[in-house]
Amino acid sequence: MANLNFDDMRELGKQQFDIVSSATNSTAKGLRAIAAEATDYSRQSFDNSRAFFEKLLRVQKLDDIIQLQSEFARTTYGDFIARASKVGELCSNLAREAFVTAQNASEAAAKSASETTDKALSEVQHQSEQFVSRTESAAKQQR
Repeated sequence: MANLNFDDMRELGKQQFDIVSSATNSTAKGLRAIAAEATDYSRQSFDNSRAFFEKLLRVQKLDDIIQLQSEFARTTYGDFIARASKVGELCSNLAREAFVTAQNASEAAAKSASETTDKALSEVQHQSEQFVSRTESAAKQQR
């Protein structure tokens, strides 16, 4: 009967490990998406800057330099805002998933712990009743 309680505790530990593993995988997936977006933005920004400087080297008029620089600044700012919005959305999704995962994990852990505790208490009560019954039987036999 002690094995039953050990098995229950082992199952509870396994469930909790699975919950933590799932939460870790979800978080890692979100962080990879954010890192990929940042890497892509850095690569695009570098390519755009390189192209800008190549064009700048070919320009001969001051007005063309100012126009090229204004266009580059406007494009760069727009790209930055778009990417920042996307990264913000990814961070928001990551936080939302983490909250939901944590909430589900705590509910599942509480349920499993409650079930395991109820089983253990039931077993202890059953064993106590058997002990009392045997003790009463032994006391009657001695009379």
